[in-house]
Amino acid sequence: MPTEQRQAHRGGRSARRRVAIMLDLEWPFRRHVDVFVGTQLYARERDKWDCVLDEFADETLRLSPRGAAPYDGIIARATPALAREAGRHRIPAVNVWFNSPAHGLPGVFPDFQSCGRLAAEHLLARGFRRFACLSNRGDRAHRIELLAFHEMIQRTGFRCQCRTVAKQVTRNPHVWRRFQRALDEWIESWHTPVGVFVTFPDATGRRVAEACRRHGLRIPEDAALIASDNEPSLCLHPAPSLSSVDVSYRQIGYLAAELLEALMSGQRPSAQPQFIAPSGIAARQSTDFTAVDDALVAAALRAMSQLTRSGAGVDDVCRRLCVSRRTLERRFRKSLGRGIAEEALRLRVERAKRELAHLDMPIKQVARQSGFSDAKRLHEAFRRELGLSPSQYRQSLRLPGLDEAGERSLAAP
Repeated sequence: MPTEQRQAHRGGRSARRRVAIMLDLEWPFRRHVDVFVGTQLYARERDKWDCVLDEFADETLRLSPRGAAPYDGIIARATPALAREAGRHRIPAVNVWFNSPAHGLPGVFPDFQSCGRLAAEHLLARGFRRFACLSNRGDRAHRIELLAFHEMIQRTGFRCQCRTVAKQVTRNPHVWRRFQRALDEWIESWHTPVGVFVTFPDATGRRVAEACRRHGLRIPEDAALIASDNEPSLCLHPAPSLSSVDVSYRQIGYLAAELLEALMSGQRPSAQPQFIAPSGIAARQSTDFTAVDDALVAAALRAMSQLTRSGAGVDDVCRRLCVSRRTLERRFRKSLGRGIAEEALRLRVERAKRELAHLDMPIKQVARQSGFSDAKRLHEAFRRELGLSPSQYRQSLRLPGLDEAGERSLAAP
């Protein structure tokens, strides 16, 4: 675009912005795709952006004469070359890659400290007293997660067996075998039951789950496992489904776009990047367990978890275990500090929260899947336990402004 046309293009109040998106979508990682979706949600709301996927925007800028660059702004997993060329053309750019070697660009990133703390809190809440953490030796983000997880565990007076390994475990068979040996040594050092956090994305969580199976460990009874990134295709299959930290990548994309619009309008960038807290833990089977020393309580918890979907009650659990309700109630209060009915309700609410993550499942079906007799009982339980209705909880899982129709339209070819 000639210089004079670009100036006219920028001059009008309702002029459209031409924005490059550099995110390497050939690798369909959720963190890439969801950041992209977040940028498109903002672009659709503004209706002033013409977005261009340019995975070599640094080279495009390098070949453009000074003052005649084709973009008004860029959102990128920024490389040093991109930062250099954006500076040469005086084009605002926002970085969404925390481990980027580029410097000097404003950025929007996950709050990895909060991710580590959240994983620790999730496992601590399930009564674990022994912990283990696997992290990537050369990844700054993963190291921050590990340190935050370890600090939270130590603060409660417990110990954590940490292990770091190389990231590229599938590069060649020799590296793969070294990784397998490191996993075996790490797992052999555990004293079960143990709460395990894998700071790697969910594919490595799957590898840890498989290694646990080879060692004869049950998930979650012997090892309750949390991974990171919450990629459904890896977390949901095969069994057991994996709990995972749900990093708010769509919100990161949305806020990166919002920041870029401000920069293109002349606002000065902040010296500090924005860090976005995770939306929570997507709790699944791999942590669906409460660690207790009392064998009877542990058996009751397993039975309750299995019976939750059927809507069976406390008396059904007592009959299965051949124990009186009074005895089980006393043992529950001694081990957990709460009664068996309270724990049964907590399990049903936790299952309902997992089911509500399936945005197309009707609330009535969520209630049935979670062991509630009807949607009214589910609504009452959510109001009492969370202060929200099931619909409000489901809405909180979405990025503001995103509805199911909008999500389908963004996903459409």
